[in-house]
Amino acid sequence: MKVFKVAAILIGFMFAAGIAQAFDMEAGDAAKGKDQLNTKCKTCHDGSKAKKISPAAKTKKQWGRYFDKDQKKLKRKHADWDSLGYSMDTLHNVHRYLNSSALDSDKPQTCD
Repeated sequence: MKVFKVAAILIGFMFAAGIAQAFDMEAGDAAKGKDQLNTKCKTCHDGSKAKKISPAAKTKKQWGRYFDKDQKKLKRKHADWDSLGYSMDTLHNVHRYLNSSALDSDKPQTCD
């Protein structure tokens, strides 16, 4: 019975930690994100190592879903994220830029 209680408490903490790490869709600075996308992300996302990234390739909802709901996939594909010096701030900034320049934004942009 004691083991069950401990397991339930641990599961509760893991669930609470998962909620606390939900992606903040309102955080970030679009201007910094554009710069970070062009200086950091494009070192790999240039079409040779990884798929090119263009804000107008997705709608705001699609970018939001990718950054919020697909975080596991995002982290898996970017296993070397920490070694490259990226942070959650970088992720928020890039998301803000991609969202502000998405296909359904007032001014859709491409990175080319």
